[in-house]
Amino acid sequence: MKTDMASTLTNALSGLQVGISNAAAAAGEVQRLTTGSQEVQDAVQPLLKLQDSKNEVAVASKVVQTDKDTLGSLIDVKV
Repeated sequence: MKTDMASTLTNALSGLQVGISNAAAAAGEVQRLTTGSQEVQDAVQPLLKLQDSKNEVAVASKVVQTDKDTLGSLIDVKV
């Protein structure tokens, strides 16, 4: 059981890192496109990627919270 929880947390951490990295890249692209002479329309794709990244981080955070809650309930049952 311990290995499964460790694996879950490892996967969640990986999801958080990917989401944050993707968000930083998308934000940089939005900044580049909106400070230059580019059309504002060109920023739509990076803004959508930014929203996707937000969702990735939210899902990974929920996995961590669920894992924490599950561990807490297992400890309550065993005690």
